[in-house]
Amino acid sequence: MKKVPQDICVPIPARRFDLRRRRYQMLKMWYGDERAVVEISAHTAQPKKIDLLLDDVLGRIRRPENGIIIRMKGQWSSIIGSMFSRFCEPESLRDGVLTLKVKHSALLVELKPSCDLICKKINTVFGENVCREVRLRV
Repeated sequence: MKKVPQDICVPIPARRFDLRRRRYQMLKMWYGDERAVVEISAHTAQPKKIDLLLDDVLGRIRRPENGIIIRMKGQWSSIIGSMFSRFCEPESLRDGVLTLKVKHSALLVELKPSCDLICKKINTVFGENVCREVRLRV
């Protein structure tokens, strides 16, 4: 069994470069010079093309529901009524499920029976099949 040098047993430094250097030194000691390079490259994340990353990020941003939720927030008091609009607001819309953020847990009891009516009002304003379910969240 090989003896572990004292400098490897110190706490891991905060800098990434130091961490990589120490990892390489440890692998070099364990596997030898040639194999350490192979091992360190096998456990390092490979670079990705920026266009693939941007397509992924922009694909999540460009969802059609995002435009609807922005318009919904602007017209919220006219859709749901001024009394309820003070206590809840639309948070997200995904696959026809509208999540409303409620300001207090006691309002969940008040709003729960109105979820179907809210869904119908949203569908009349923004088109059929935009909302199929309303969920409440505190």
